[in-house]
Amino acid sequence: MKPYALLRQLPLFGTLALTCAAQAQTDLTPETLFERVAPSVWTVRTADTEGRPLTQGSAVVIGPGRLITNCHVLRRAARVSVGRENVSYGAELEHPDTERDLCQLKVANFSAPPVTIAPPESLRVGARVYAIGAPRGLETTISDGLLSGIRRNERAAFEALQITVPISPGSSGGGLFDAQGRLIGITTFGLKDSQNLNFALPASWIAEVPERAQAALAARNAPPPPVASGGTAAVPQGDRVFEYQLRDRRSGVSQKVIYRLDRVEGDRMVFNNGTRVERVGGGVLENTLAIGGEFDALMPNGGWIPSKPEPGSSWRLDYTRGQGDEARQVELRARYIDASRLRVGARELDVIHVEFKGFVRRMVYSVPYTLNAWYSPELARMVRFETVANGGHGVGRVNIDEVLELIDIRSE
Repeated sequence: MKPYALLRQLPLFGTLALTCAAQAQTDLTPETLFERVAPSVWTVRTADTEGRPLTQGSAVVIGPGRLITNCHVLRRAARVSVGRENVSYGAELEHPDTERDLCQLKVANFSAPPVTIAPPESLRVGARVYAIGAPRGLETTISDGLLSGIRRNERAAFEALQITVPISPGSSGGGLFDAQGRLIGITTFGLKDSQNLNFALPASWIAEVPERAQAALAARNAPPPPVASGGTAAVPQGDRVFEYQLRDRRSGVSQKVIYRLDRVEGDRMVFNNGTRVERVGGGVLENTLAIGGEFDALMPNGGWIPSKPEPGSSWRLDYTRGQGDEARQVELRARYIDASRLRVGARELDVIHVEFKGFVRRMVYSVPYTLNAWYSPELARMVRFETVANGGHGVGRVNIDEVLELIDIRSE
């Protein structure tokens, strides 16, 4: 190389050297990164109305007395707490953005340090990233990997961050950090039966959670739209309140479950402030709040019995319910058993008995399930639903024996 050509290259080499040196100064060692951000990652535990444990996940401190986690971690929870190192605080749900699966928690007298959120333009595919959470209940566990992809929708907006960092049950709601210790995502789920395909939700969504939650609440509480002439009445008459009793047959503990019809929009029946939508004549279109035990939590798209089954008929149900650590792969075979009559309050109803048998896979365990349903074509809804399941080990253990039974139907 000619001398003047070599001199022309020196500024470039010098710039690269300075850039590499600056990068080396800003990147943290894994030990330093953990010491800096681990105090901001806590374990979330939930319980039912009787204080019995339900699920466990992770949460990240984003401000004074505020943490962010995945909404699916809080599913069916009556009580929520956050804790680490034998310290525990009661928490309450402040802002749910269920569409994006991000929920903000509020904790009184809580002073853990908040994280710094990285700007979205700083994300680079191939960069080293670190996850801190409570996989399998092991608090403040750190693991590393690469940001292997940035997934966007057709409008080029963020949908998810694809990572090679290991994700396990309990990781949901944990923090995904860049090499400078800045939060870039909330670890959420991994694809089963795949090679290291795990995902986090973009941290840039966190700032939008309160506004989106308030907008969703306003939409649910909005008055029904006017109905065109000849359409279905917006304010329904007759049966509006369906009161059930959910009973745990192991403990004998019972609780009331109410589905209240708010309005009818064409062929859609809207219940419980929009958290449940049914089709007139049968079938469930939306069900975002599982208040009816396994009847709601395990319900397939369209409902358990969308239309009246024929005598002697049978069919298969293969689907996935939920997401992240709470995802359950369902394989059931349904068959028509018989027709009979059941009394609900003062009413005598014709009902069809359908049995569902098969397996539900949660985490790494396939648990045998037996479900028995009694369906009323007249009401186009279930009047009794029994669930029996027993299997799995450790945190994947399932032991269910419950019945959801319709006990009253009234106009208000």
